[in-house]
Amino acid sequence: MEDERSKEFAGPEEDSGPRELNLLEAFDLLVASIPPENRHRRELYVMRSQIEAQEETIGEARHMIEKLEEVIKKVTSPANRIGTYLSNPAKNTAHIVVGGADYYCNVDPRISLAKLKKGTRVLVNEAYVIVGDLGFETAGPVTKITEVIGDDRLRVGSEHGLQSLILQRSAELMKLSLKSGDEVRVDPNYRVALEVLSQPESREHYLDEVPELPWSKVGGQDKALQAIKDAIELPLIHAELFEKFQHATPKGFLLYGPPGCGKTLIGKATAYNLTKKLREKCGEEMKEYFMHVKGPEILNMWVGESERIVREIFATAREKRREGFLPFLFIDEAESILGTRRASRYSNILSTLVPMFCSEMDGIDSLHDVVIILASNRADLIDPAILRPGRIDRKIKVNRPNREGAREIYRIYLTNDLPYDGALAKEAGNLGAAIDQLIERVLEGQFARREENKFLEITLRSGRKEILYRSDLLSGAIIASIVERAKAMAIKRTIANSGAGVADAVQNIAGISESDLQQAFVAEFNENDIFPPTDITEDWFKLIDFDPENVVKISPVRRDGQTKLPVRGVVI
Repeated sequence: MEDERSKEFAGPEEDSGPRELNLLEAFDLLVASIPPENRHRRELYVMRSQIEAQEETIGEARHMIEKLEEVIKKVTSPANRIGTYLSNPAKNTAHIVVGGADYYCNVDPRISLAKLKKGTRVLVNEAYVIVGDLGFETAGPVTKITEVIGDDRLRVGSEHGLQSLILQRSAELMKLSLKSGDEVRVDPNYRVALEVLSQPESREHYLDEVPELPWSKVGGQDKALQAIKDAIELPLIHAELFEKFQHATPKGFLLYGPPGCGKTLIGKATAYNLTKKLREKCGEEMKEYFMHVKGPEILNMWVGESERIVREIFATAREKRREGFLPFLFIDEAESILGTRRASRYSNILSTLVPMFCSEMDGIDSLHDVVIILASNRADLIDPAILRPGRIDRKIKVNRPNREGAREIYRIYLTNDLPYDGALAKEAGNLGAAIDQLIERVLEGQFARREENKFLEITLRSGRKEILYRSDLLSGAIIASIVERAKAMAIKRTIANSGAGVADAVQNIAGISESDLQQAFVAEFNENDIFPPTDITEDWFKLIDFDPENVVKISPVRRDGQTKLPVRGVVI
């Protein structure tokens, strides 16, 4: 029995040799060797229980010590670094940047090098081995692109030109179309552009919708429209003929004249009709991209910001041309940003803004790239460097409409589908001719050279005085306002005649009458909401369209019982 017990404690035999016994196993062998009748055997069993309890305590203590050693190792070991992955120059080797320094390092076999993307963050241990993939950073500095270099590099800089850097595109940006002026987020090491950001102010804010606007919708400007067709349409529609004659294609033109005479309208009509002509000629889908830029929108108090906006505008126009659009850059109130560099209160800004605009215009070959249109009612204040041949090649005067022009404009606004009063409403068969007669009677009173139509008295240097009548200050904007006032009068009269019932008002419409148009004409000039409320001479020169050098005095004509004009005689 003792032999069997000895074998039990000894365990099975192993081919690898005898196993080293622990303390309890050795103690059991010793007890087994003592005869059962020995009186010390019971004491040995008690001692075994004590040894077993101590072994458990020692085991727990050893486990706690191991855990403490592991904690101590963690808190005393150096921190892992975070780098930016750039490329894979060789097998199992990565090119990374850590803290601004470049390293060629090994990669932990558990990390798939093929899955690492340019610009992602990687975890690097103290031996500079990549041991983790942290993905793309979600925060970081933001900068603006100043130039796109090739397919994978970007030149960026601060808004004020203090520093420029060359960045690589991350894997996420390789397929995106980037352009100058875009904002991108950069990794902390300033080596890779990670993300393109939407700008707080969209670059499309200059975009203006171009309605369906054929030349027939622009009235009273036949001479200006013909000059535009000669300057813009002919070089684009008959490009082969111009090339055969080696005729230089103009880059842009200037529309100048009094306010309210349709310069902006002509610009939009040019965009619509020119694009339509090109579509018909080329047989391909082409759409206009009309960028309506107001001059004061460009001015900015920060140094270099105005110049950056100009670069961005031209860059956007060129990009749209590459995308298949025909871009039109229409700059309204051009004298505010392109004025003479010494005469303006913004001389510090204009001293650099005008040369920037000139350099951008020099980068445009012809109208085939960008159609540039400037509009101003003070062309004499625009810097000559802008208006010289080779930049703005055509200067087109937009005059106030004469009687024939006013008739065309009235006919555009007084359409056949409007309600008319009296006998006019009964002319269902020949309503167009009846409206033409109405307009003719209205013009007869408005263009009459009589006392009530006198408006301004101008004294010239020669001593001669000239009288300007209301018709001399007529414009397309004034005629549009006159028609709107006449409509308002007809609506009020309809409401008054029908009482409170809305249905009755719709059934019993009192249409537009000749009296409405005549009263609206008088009210428009009496209220003077379209004329300068000050005695600033330059403001009145914009309005009267006279040569400033020959005028010495401007005096509004006053009549008894009429609302006085809110200006005094202006003496120069």
